[in-house]
Amino acid sequence: MSVEQELADYLNQSGFQRFVQAWIRQYQRLGHLGGKIVLEDLTDDEKQCLGGLGWDLSQNRLELTYAQFLKKLKKTRYGEADFLKTLEILNQSLIYSRKEIKELKILAFDEFKENLFHIFQDTKSYAWLKTYLSTDRYVKRYFEQNQHMFQSVLENVCRALNQLPVYQLSFELLPVFSQNITKNPHYFDEDLPRELLLKGIVYDLYHEDMSLDSFKMIDVLYSAGILKDDLSNYCYICHIQPQKAYPSWQGFYEAYEPWNMNLYNINVMKDLFIPLDIFIFENPSVFRMMCDFIKHHKMDVGLVCSNGQINFCTYLLLDKLVDSGCSLYYAGDYDPEGLVIAEKLKQRYQDLHLFCYRVSLFEKIKIKQIDISSKRLQMLNQIKTDNLKIIAQAIQQEQAFGYQEGLIDVYQRELKKMKII
Repeated sequence: MSVEQELADYLNQSGFQRFVQAWIRQYQRLGHLGGKIVLEDLTDDEKQCLGGLGWDLSQNRLELTYAQFLKKLKKTRYGEADFLKTLEILNQSLIYSRKEIKELKILAFDEFKENLFHIFQDTKSYAWLKTYLSTDRYVKRYFEQNQHMFQSVLENVCRALNQLPVYQLSFELLPVFSQNITKNPHYFDEDLPRELLLKGIVYDLYHEDMSLDSFKMIDVLYSAGILKDDLSNYCYICHIQPQKAYPSWQGFYEAYEPWNMNLYNINVMKDLFIPLDIFIFENPSVFRMMCDFIKHHKMDVGLVCSNGQINFCTYLLLDKLVDSGCSLYYAGDYDPEGLVIAEKLKQRYQDLHLFCYRVSLFEKIKIKQIDISSKRLQMLNQIKTDNLKIIAQAIQQEQAFGYQEGLIDVYQRELKKMKII
């Protein structure tokens, strides 16, 4: 048995525990054994163990330099012991200084990165992976918290980026895609895997930096050929028909029947639409009345209802309608939310016509508001389009809103003027 092991066996008593830990901390702090340790409020067990070595414990404390300890140790049977090795035996592992620990962490992190770079160096995900590991401020935190978990997440994300459905010109539901990549349909529902997948898609497909602020998750996934949910994301349409006859579309089109078109419907339809004037209404009740109107007069126009805020399905439909040569007209409420929707649509579709947005119409249907929150009024600051700004100013001055249900007769008259009945 080595002298270090013998000394370790001797010190392996509860009364020496704080004594041993104090010297371990000294080494970690200094990078060598030295300096001084101080133990306050000694227990009876500690007094019995430490007192046997002949140190003064009269003040119920031990203050001891390493030189003093080493001088005493040299006079014992353990005098030839390497005390650092003894401490490592007691610690059951190597002891590193803070500087050494920092250097080892850097080395381990570099090896971690190089291993991943080697695995994915000839794949589509390599450029994103290298940029992410080199620039993201949270990378080292994830690595230090759980290296194996973080490596698993990065490997799964890289495999996902290499197999995006868009590369095959196809679409896949997110749970199915996740199952195929990770054998877990909910894997990319978790925070970190979802975040990194989205960042990777933005980097690879949009050639943007890592910020997701300007990208909505559903837009990013769709651009990669991944559908989060293609049934519950829908909008209402009436008298809109693809150029190629699809029985499911054609029946509703010819009958002027309104129906809920979802992402699945528009994705299986690969053709452009028949070019028509398309009127978009914010509220379902107005949309419903206008459906009856165009049906009764057999007007060759299409209708869309956003049902309030424009969702992804509505944007996707409008994009495709514009690509098909359709002209877009939008009509919504004269309130902060309605004007913001109109502004967003106008910014996205420069040729969109704002349908029946006139101060005279606001005056016709305005309803005084007892109290308008500052938050809602601040929304009006987002309005940049001239005729919308005029209405926004009228709302602020009058402290009133106008709702489009009061303009149904106006919409119908305007359509009669525009179309031959």
